[in-house]
Amino acid sequence: MSRADVRRCLAILLMAAGASMAQVANLTGTWVLNVEKSGWGKLRPPLMITVTIDHQEPNLAYSGRLVSAEGEEAREFEFRGAIDGREYPLVRSFAEGKVVLRRVDARTLSSEFKSHDGLWTEFTRTSVSGDGRLMRRSVRREGPSGRLEWMEVYERR
Repeated sequence: MSRADVRRCLAILLMAAGASMAQVANLTGTWVLNVEKSGWGKLRPPLMITVTIDHQEPNLAYSGRLVSAEGEEAREFEFRGAIDGREYPLVRSFAEGKVVLRRVDARTLSSEFKSHDGLWTEFTRTSVSGDGRLMRRSVRREGPSGRLEWMEVYERR
């Protein structure tokens, strides 16, 4: 084997290794909020959040259930869209609007929600641990009641 052939083989191996390291983390599964590991800022923590995700890159669909600490009836939520920089409709507990999801890196995505009335914005950054067992979601919401920030930690079940 010539020196040029060896270099080509090494280059191909390095590219293959790099491609496998950059593989996008799959969020598919059921995720349960760990209230104690999460940071709530000025918010009162919920009693429970469970999210079921179907992730077929770039498509993302989820549904879930939130039980608030205020003793209100459990609230259901869902989303269908893609991590592609396009707008998708989203109904939040505080407003209806559109959300844009973007890939930051292989384990992280960001989203930006804007309400139809222009009063609310919400920015999130969601990342998955290297072993795929923890998901962290940092949230910053701004609206008529001011600015809120918190961080949610979910465990895959």
